[in-house]
Amino acid sequence: MKDKRKLITSVLKKLDFVKWDRYFGEEEFTFFGWINREKDNYKDFVTLAFDKEGLVLTYATSSAEYTEKIAEILNFYHLPCRRIEYFCDLDNIIKEKGEKK
Repeated sequence: MKDKRKLITSVLKKLDFVKWDRYFGEEEFTFFGWINREKDNYKDFVTLAFDKEGLVLTYATSSAEYTEKIAEILNFYHLPCRRIEYFCDLDNIIKEKGEKK
């Protein structure tokens, strides 16, 4: 467990622009963090899921600014984060500023 903890910690440290907040798991772990957005004072989320060996299984972020950088650091194929309204129409979505609810 000590080596796995070191491996996971080294990955979390590489994402030094993320403020890590919480995690869950016992053998496999998922970590949650936040990226401050200076332009509008909101935060974007980041999640990293690690397997039993401490290797990154997957990640997700709502950050348009850092998504490519995160993929590069983790050596993952990059998929852009898109707004939900481009996928489907729901009543319970967060609208961008200036949009009617």
